[in-house]
Amino acid sequence: MSTPSRHKQYGHTLVQSLVGMVLSAWVLTAAFAAFAWVQSNHQHMQTMAEVHDRLHAALALIQIRVSRAGAPALQFDAQGQVSFLLLPASLQGSNSNLSLTHHSSLTPADCQGHQVSSLPLIQDDFKRSVRNELSCKDTLRSNTSYQALLDNIQQLGFVYAQSLPGAEPQMQWRSANQVSDWQAVRGLQACIQTKQAGASPPATLSCNTGLALAAPALAWRGVAHLRHAKP
Repeated sequence: MSTPSRHKQYGHTLVQSLVGMVLSAWVLTAAFAAFAWVQSNHQHMQTMAEVHDRLHAALALIQIRVSRAGAPALQFDAQGQVSFLLLPASLQGSNSNLSLTHHSSLTPADCQGHQVSSLPLIQDDFKRSVRNELSCKDTLRSNTSYQALLDNIQQLGFVYAQSLPGAEPQMQWRSANQVSDWQAVRGLQACIQTKQAGASPPATLSCNTGLALAAPALAWRGVAHLRHAKP
């Protein structure tokens, strides 16, 4: 009587073992899938963080150079009287490039960080190169070449805030071909559009068309103002 019962008990234990093995395999598969998802998500977040840091650094440089453009330098006449030496034009540009002028006595380094001591003026020129890089150089120096600040740039765009004449101060955003007086420009908006493989950024608007971009394209915008321009 004990033998059949023992065989039945053994069979039931084998089924339990098989079920346990299947469940363990499912748990391991789910664990590996979860680990792969976490790793992929971490890489995605790291990629986006790196893209944002690079874009932020590039825009921050443009904002700093814009804020310093046109700062008046001090000059002394033959009687020792002090006056301000103003720049006739501190900002010029188009829809895709930007030119800023500085007194080298006040801003001794150009947009590349190179010290300039022999010339009285520095003229930063920002543009997108034929290699799709955000580049800049001092165009007043003949022995310099454009240096890449940021690569993989699809579009670079500028819109300008012009002060309009009238009893009450008015400001209007205009494209470069709509600016009627560059001396009246008080600020600008810079837009850098890039495309990063493996990234899924939030939807942003194109620098040129204003239409929503599909991932992995990303448009990064920032506003800068000329601190030394007349009100």
